Amino acid sequence: VNSSSGNLKQVYSKGSSDDREVNYQANKGRYGDAVYETSTKGNGTTSWYDDDSYFPSSSYPFFRRGGFWNDGLEAGVFYFITGEGGNNANYGFRPVLAIP
Repeated sequence: VNSSSGNLKQVYSKGSSDDREVNYQANKGRYGDAVYETSTKGNGTTSWYDDDSYFPSSSYPFFRRGGFWNDGLEAGVFYFITGEGGNNANYGFRPVLAIP
């Protein structure tokens, strides 16, 4: 979706119930954000290299990527979990390339 500022933003659909896995399944046809290309489910350690993958819901609608400093082997470049959208100095980041 092109915003009024010209920046690209990704908008996901809510599934039949507002659940991580149901939302993941409802949006699994969207590619290019490095979620579906690197994970098999939206709830668990199902990203490549057993990184965490928890798809957002309306309670926690933002992605946190990279991992918490003490997540151990579940953190990494393919890690994503849910968040409230605030900043957090303990999390890493993962850039995502989007071609308009």
